Amino acid sequence: MKMPLGQNGKKEETSGNKYLLWGLIAIELFMSFSFLGYFHIAPLSITFVYIPVLVAGCVLGPKASALMGIVFGLASMWKASAFYVGAVDAIFSPISSGKPLASILLSVGSRALFGLLSGILYQMAQKSRHPLVGVITVTSVGRTLHTLLVYGFMQLFFPEIGIGLPATWNDIRRWDFLPFLLIANGIVVGCFFYFRSEAYRRLAHRVSMVDQVNAIVPHVRKGIHVTILLVSIASFSVALYFTNRIGSMMKSYGLNLSARASYDLMHLEIQFLLGILSLAFLAVLIIIIYQRNFNYLYYEAQLDGLTGLFGRQLFFQKGEALLAEMSGDEKKPMGCFIIMDVDLFKEINDQFGHPMGDRVLRDVADELKKIFDKEGIVGRLGGDEFVVLICEPWHRKTIEAKLNHLKKEVGKILLPAGTVTCSIGVIPVEAGYSLEELYRNADRLLYEAKKTGKNRFVFGYRYQDISEK
Repeated sequence: MKMPLGQNGKKEETSGNKYLLWGLIAIELFMSFSFLGYFHIAPLSITFVYIPVLVAGCVLGPKASALMGIVFGLASMWKASAFYVGAVDAIFSPISSGKPLASILLSVGSRALFGLLSGILYQMAQKSRHPLVGVITVTSVGRTLHTLLVYGFMQLFFPEIGIGLPATWNDIRRWDFLPFLLIANGIVVGCFFYFRSEAYRRLAHRVSMVDQVNAIVPHVRKGIHVTILLVSIASFSVALYFTNRIGSMMKSYGLNLSARASYDLMHLEIQFLLGILSLAFLAVLIIIIYQRNFNYLYYEAQLDGLTGLFGRQLFFQKGEALLAEMSGDEKKPMGCFIIMDVDLFKEINDQFGHPMGDRVLRDVADELKKIFDKEGIVGRLGGDEFVVLICEPWHRKTIEAKLNHLKKEVGKILLPAGTVTCSIGVIPVEAGYSLEELYRNADRLLYEAKKTGKNRFVFGYRYQDISEK
């Protein structure tokens, strides 16, 4: 069964990190196949293509930076597979080097290791007493670490080339070494500060909410898929037109290329296509985020303003969608529906004032989110009426433990006099029942709990025990 994320998400940063990683991969590919990654205007020669690897290591961790290193290595391996490259560059290609496995380890393995080590070093730096100093230090040695690994692999697998670890010193002495460090540190440190800021935390929360809305609104998902398809087709069309025109132009001038030259031309055309596709992917990513921003506005308008929980319309809309996805044995519950009221809430408002009543509702909502948010959805239908749809086939004892914990935490909510209690009705989610029917049946159980003394929960008689997962 597909599990939904809670309203706060299992990890709110997960959604934001997902988009960031895809964006960095697209940037890595675009830089690898464009002027921005390899800046060559004699005598100027600066390579920025592994800065996205450092950014990934700093803000996303070792796994992400290792993946970025693999992307970097694959792009490098492809570019080295042309006939026009020099002898040293050719060893990065399993086609040209004569040692396919050694070339793959050199081109991809060394970059993956570079990404992994960078991520680990950034992780250690951010746990130190002076994380900013650590981040600057790791970024400053990043280029040298990359050079050491590449030259070390070259010395190990291609000793006949005559380039090894000692050649690292030549890279450090290059005139562009210091400018690169300044640019790299500026980019990485800027990202470091931004991704630790409250602005990014708010963005991560917003993206998490947007992802949930996107799951609720299927026509929006279809629109995004269509957008991705159209942009991809457009990108292929541009690249194919470009390559076709080159061939036509050469024929019109009577130019006949050798097999090697034709291969190199095709090689460059594919590089052009990959650059266009990576740029198109970035555009699609921006379009998706922009589109989902509108979804968030739709979502936000239907949240309960006091507690931040789902309002009635959004709860029932998302709940029905979740019920449609849930499956199970017709004789066993697939989850459960919980309805809860605050006991004597009118008296709390009358005796202590509405501000106190609002605080009680917010505190109750917080406890509900802490206990149930990861396993289902929580809503406030109005007044002091709260509802929960659990999407896990919990054993009855599990639910009883959760509800007892809820009652205990609600009892800790402070009042000028007395304590807060709640009454609860619980009914199983079974095949063939709509959310409205579950709500009505659970409401009768809530009434029974109130009638028999309050501060208790009542299970529906059809609730059947099932084994723990």
